[in-house]
Amino acid sequence: MEANGKSYRIIKNELKETFYMEQIQGSEIFKPNYLLSQKIIEQATKNQIKIDTKINMAFNNLWNIKTIDTTLRAILRAASAETLNKKTPKKVILSEYISITGTFYPSGQEQKLVNGLLNKIIEDLQI
Repeated sequence: MEANGKSYRIIKNELKETFYMEQIQGSEIFKPNYLLSQKIIEQATKNQIKIDTKINMAFNNLWNIKTIDTTLRAILRAASAETLNKKTPKKVILSEYISITGTFYPSGQEQKLVNGLLNKIIEDLQI
């Protein structure tokens, strides 16, 4: 939403229309969980101020959410939003979002950053 300026409602409709149609040529993929994805986006939208505050706190005044790459912001916000749903275990959230980060940033530096930040953010949000 941040990258293209579209509202949550528009993104939700686009997601529903294209979610099951996307395929990776020559690869087997698991059927995506549309409802979970929708909940994550909704939580991230509704709680963006709270989530961004927690992310900034995790940076310990060294950086802030505005100074990091848009994709990293989206990953941190989505992981934080999924934490707010309180259904997914912390270890699963950490593992999945570190893996997602590795897809976009294979060098490993960003994965370490996301791991460190998410440990702090998730602990803070679960209290």
